[in-house]
Amino acid sequence: MKTDTQVLAADMMRFASLLTHMDLSVVGLKYESLARALQTEPSEESVEEVRLWLRSSLKGGNGSLSDRYVQKDGAVDEVLNAEYEKLLQKFTDFVNAEPESNKSAAAAIFANGGTYFRLIETLAHNRWFSLKGTSTYEVATGPGVTRLVTLDQLGQAVGYGLQDSRKDWQECRMVADRLFREGRRDHWVHYSSSYVIRDDALRKDW
Repeated sequence: MKTDTQVLAADMMRFASLLTHMDLSVVGLKYESLARALQTEPSEESVEEVRLWLRSSLKGGNGSLSDRYVQKDGAVDEVLNAEYEKLLQKFTDFVNAEPESNKSAAAAIFANGGTYFRLIETLAHNRWFSLKGTSTYEVATGPGVTRLVTLDQLGQAVGYGLQDSRKDWQECRMVADRLFREGRRDHWVHYSSSYVIRDDALRKDW
């Protein structure tokens, strides 16, 4: 079913205001900026880009958006919290829906310079009695465009700069390390949302 971009953008704007009310203004600003971008460019590619980011923002766990509620004077605000939960459910349904087309989903994967990477090898060696490690990462910057880099080259390869969030960058690397340790080496990490995607999904239209 085709997404009503006007409704989706309006829901995201309202959700952003609720997040600000909950002292989550940074996340709220991201929702607002994506909503405005969707209003400006309501294409299938934009819809899938929003779906991709919402999926990462709705990750569960302690402190997640689904683990919070709207308060007023130290108690749950029943009216606003009901609206908050309703919007969370709408976004969850949207995220879990099938992409509107394979073409738009593939385009969204690398939209706006999006990059993915995965840790594929770690080597440890002794040199002058100190232990040093060498890690090799594979970085994908477009359909069929990949290259191997070391840890020292990884930041530049994915587009991480001094103006970007150090916390997001560390989170992405931690996820890549965890996937490697768990043996899930057919998974890639999106920079900078930390969203994980399987290799077959990433390469689907290559």
